[in-house]
Amino acid sequence: MPAPTLLCLNTGSASLKFALFKWDDCHGPRLPEALLSGEIDSHDGQATLRWTDAQGQPHRTASSDPRGDIAAEVDTLLDQLIIPAGCGPIAAVAHRIVHGGTTFTTAQRITPTVRAALDALRSLAPLHQGPGLAGVDAASARLPEVPQIACFDTAFHATQTDLARRYAIPREWHDKGFKRYGFHGLSFDAITHKLPPLLGERAQGAVIVAHLGGGSSLCGLRGLRSVSTTMGFTALDGLVMSTRCGAIDPGLVLHWITEEHLDAGQLTAMLYHDSGLKGVSGLSGDMRTLEASAEPQAQQAIALFTASVTHHIGALAADIGGLDALVFTGGIGTHSARVRQEVCSALSWLGLRLDPLANAAGQACITHGDSKVPAYALPTDEEGVMALQAAALLAV
Repeated sequence: MPAPTLLCLNTGSASLKFALFKWDDCHGPRLPEALLSGEIDSHDGQATLRWTDAQGQPHRTASSDPRGDIAAEVDTLLDQLIIPAGCGPIAAVAHRIVHGGTTFTTAQRITPTVRAALDALRSLAPLHQGPGLAGVDAASARLPEVPQIACFDTAFHATQTDLARRYAIPREWHDKGFKRYGFHGLSFDAITHKLPPLLGERAQGAVIVAHLGGGSSLCGLRGLRSVSTTMGFTALDGLVMSTRCGAIDPGLVLHWITEEHLDAGQLTAMLYHDSGLKGVSGLSGDMRTLEASAEPQAQQAIALFTASVTHHIGALAADIGGLDALVFTGGIGTHSARVRQEVCSALSWLGLRLDPLANAAGQACITHGDSKVPAYALPTDEEGVMALQAAALLAV
């Protein structure tokens, strides 16, 4: 019989990513190599399944169905891909859960009590918590005897100081849990596993990781630990994103409530779903579509996005006391040479010297050898980190 496996389901705001690992490969310090990996994403509404098989061969299947029916997508993965591949029985399923609140700062086995506690945090991450829990429910229904493990995006930032996580609000509200949590922690954690072989001792210094995708945030690292990040209490703060506004004057929100009489539902829809690249361009929240467009509003949306990234990199460099390396990751970070070029050019004063050919070719290192600050474009591996966390939890 084939050896047992561990399935990771990573349900985000714009895609369902997955990876299948050999169980025995998930117990070491290194990120494991996947037997199968891929995602179901949506390019302007059309669902597409992309995956890489055990031989490293890419595959793609398009569907006319809209993306987002998590239960159906989990069934598709199991029935059409994972089970027919014959890779071995699934010993555990690890799930990316965006918000762990103040309680969950390490991976947790999902019990009914834990499931209820995570559901109570839904309003703090409305684009993610629901889909993540839908993945839990779908996998639990199909594999009822298999342990389901929650791995949290917020957990990586638990190393931050109280000062870094505090808002200037009345102390009693902070004590109730109204603080900066930060997100994309699984992605940032994955990059910390990749930095030492590339940077040596420099990896322990001041490093900024830019996770740029449908949701985007930066993390400032020292000693491979989170010191500062751009997202806060929710995943709405910080950078301009695909459909989210990023940092905004809270007085503007108050004005919309008191003078324009918008209610909570209208504000939520506008700030989470109709702003960002989509709102500014009036065309799309997908960077691929905007880069292919000659419309001035599309180009302005890209410019606002790159300006936002540049601005916050400068702020985080101040937080962590300099910049020894910059890493781009996430869907936009690893695939948009234009975004990387514009950000690095704006940061040339920090010592970044972009290599245009390496950047256009999508090489790992995108700066010249004599660049004072090296910059990299590295694919993240949230699923690999989830596999390590889940296996470690079940080994206890």
